[in-house]
Amino acid sequence: MDAAAKAEPVSMLSKNKKLLGIALVVATILYGGLGTAAVEVLQQGPAAPIIGQMVARIVEQSHYNHHPLDAKTSQQVLRNFLESFDYNHMIFEKADIDEFTAHYGDKLGDMLKEGDISPAFEIFNRFLRRIGEREILVRKYTAAGFSFDSNESMIIDRHELPWPASAKEAKNLWRLRVKYELLQERLNKTKPEEHVKTVNLRYERLLRSYREFDASDVLQSYLTALTHAYDPHSDYMAAPQMENFNISMKLSLVGIGAVLRSEDGYAKIVSLVSGGPADKDKRLKPNDRIEAISQGEGPWVEAVGMKLDRLVQIIRGEKGTTVHLRVIPADAIDPSTRVVITIVRDEIKLTDQEARAKIIETSLFGKKTKIGVIDLPSFYADMKSVIESKSTTRDVEKLIAALKKEAISGLILDLRRNGGGSLSESVALTGLFIPEGPVVQIKDARGLIKILRDSDPSVTYNGPLLVLTSRASASASEILAANLQDYGRAVVVGEKSTFGKGTVQSIVELSQYLPGALKTFKPGAVKLTIQKFYRISGGSTQNRGVLPDI
Repeated sequence: MDAAAKAEPVSMLSKNKKLLGIALVVATILYGGLGTAAVEVLQQGPAAPIIGQMVARIVEQSHYNHHPLDAKTSQQVLRNFLESFDYNHMIFEKADIDEFTAHYGDKLGDMLKEGDISPAFEIFNRFLRRIGEREILVRKYTAAGFSFDSNESMIIDRHELPWPASAKEAKNLWRLRVKYELLQERLNKTKPEEHVKTVNLRYERLLRSYREFDASDVLQSYLTALTHAYDPHSDYMAAPQMENFNISMKLSLVGIGAVLRSEDGYAKIVSLVSGGPADKDKRLKPNDRIEAISQGEGPWVEAVGMKLDRLVQIIRGEKGTTVHLRVIPADAIDPSTRVVITIVRDEIKLTDQEARAKIIETSLFGKKTKIGVIDLPSFYADMKSVIESKSTTRDVEKLIAALKKEAISGLILDLRRNGGGSLSESVALTGLFIPEGPVVQIKDARGLIKILRDSDPSVTYNGPLLVLTSRASASASEILAANLQDYGRAVVVGEKSTFGKGTVQSIVELSQYLPGALKTFKPGAVKLTIQKFYRISGGSTQNRGVLPDI
């Protein structure tokens, strides 16, 4: 997670007169219509042009860099979008790239600001066509077979190389790729009869996964290509991603408590969340496959071939409502057996992602000693709730109180897999270990510096403290580690450096800007870099990270 502040840019945007122009262009899109190119497979949804326009204007006006969405940025957006599907330059051909660059290279920014997102769907549909051609090539080459008695070579990571100059060059690249993968299977000592099957299945699944893309997925990729042209930590989150983000922050969701994965077109049960509705019901089992789903008194909807996150959205719902699953049991003797399982949705607490504590008993200087360890995976917080909302700081404070009752001689705070989260929680958590004082400096796009402080003079734990870090420790966890280091409050032990992220993101929900005619759509949100943060010593963690003491 990134260090996430409250949605401060929203108030800035509401005051920005330029943004009021959105309403005028919205009317043009809804009633005058901006022409879009006909596409072969997938077409944009009715709200997509407005969402694209809103994101483009918000990013241009409110991102920390205040960089215009000009021709140079447009070129980067195009490159990002192309490489989001073809990172190793194996799917498209040079002619495709030249065509897209000529038509859109300098214009994507202006088109987005006008609500024209047709290039995203034209490019994606070309990609679908190309990847279908590549999958046919794979089956052709695996069927023909190879002899491994000649010297040939290929570069596996082609990211820095040009796209193939012709169809002939592309075919040869794929011939070498398939030969390489078959050789890998042989070197891995898999069964000879499985070599071809494994490689074919790999690309069948890849093709299927992209064919399952819907308009929302394409828009997500396109607008993320835009935000990443400004910085790698700004993102567009479509409605499903926004919901997942909220779940990760409040550590709870409403559903049945089943972990799924996609396998050969089916959603397979991987595991059940302990204490969740499915676990309590006892009928749904790991490795069962979901064939169809219905809600309440509604009709059955086939789940075979359905995109996994779409199925997850259907399974989730309101607390107390019912969902019906038609399941193929993993242990059924008759393969035609189908079982209907009805489960009532309920709130599920994701306790495995909460802060946890344990005690390590060891011998120190010949004396038995208890060391408390708190594992903190993220800085979670329910930002939308004010009554008994989920809070990292409150959870850790309770854990420390429990550890102190066990008479611990020292405390280890493990941040090694903590990717960040709520900025306010990082500040509050620092206050558990220090008296009142400054915690972090944040600077906005205008150059104004604000100091966030711990104003509570009380200290929850003042004993020996050690902080564990790794390259995965990022953002809010870097703020905490740096604070405790700068105050001389803890010894930081870890890898050579932490991740090195020194920026703050805010969540701008787009629903507030949708016109009335589109209020039923869920437009998602923009996670936007709005500030940079600095240690109380004045240094930045950007790129450099937090260097350990040991």
